[in-house]
Amino acid sequence: MACMKLGSKSESFYLDGQTWLCSTGLPSDVIIEVGEMSFKLHKFPLLSRSGVLENLIGEFSDEDEKKCVLQLHDIPGGPKAFLLVAKFCYDVKIELTTLM
Repeated sequence: MACMKLGSKSESFYLDGQTWLCSTGLPSDVIIEVGEMSFKLHKFPLLSRSGVLENLIGEFSDEDEKKCVLQLHDIPGGPKAFLLVAKFCYDVKIELTTLM
């Protein structure tokens, strides 16, 4: 089985009920809902690593720029796949494996 680790930071996400939170210590300014799960995240890491999220956040941000709530219920792979996307955006180590 091949294995590859990407990213440079240790785990910084934790699950609180149905919500994934990032333990940076800063209040989140983006809430992304995928299926029944919510992800409370920050704009800067998402905007800097994903053009798709940059466009979506730009379209759906409130005019007062305090919070942005996106509903992405049709993501292939659901919340598990989006968690990998979030970890990639935050430069968190993720493990990719191949199954034979």
